[in-house]
Amino acid sequence: MEKSSLSRLYFIACYRIHEVVDDLYEALHEETGEPLREWTSVEKAMDGVKLAIYQELDLIKTAASEYEGER
Repeated sequence: MEKSSLSRLYFIACYRIHEVVDDLYEALHEETGEPLREWTSVEKAMDGVKLAIYQELDLIKTAASEYEGER
């Protein structure tokens, strides 16, 4: 794998994490802009966020490991 490919994979993973966090911020607010106050609503908004972030972190780890293994 070339360095540019490694960098591209890092970018893709970080971009996706950014999108997940942006979506979470939006989900933590009502359409009126009021923040969610009830724990169950907050918890529902967070569903899947950790998994999505962990998947992208795994992509970063796998890409780095693959790059290192080819050197």
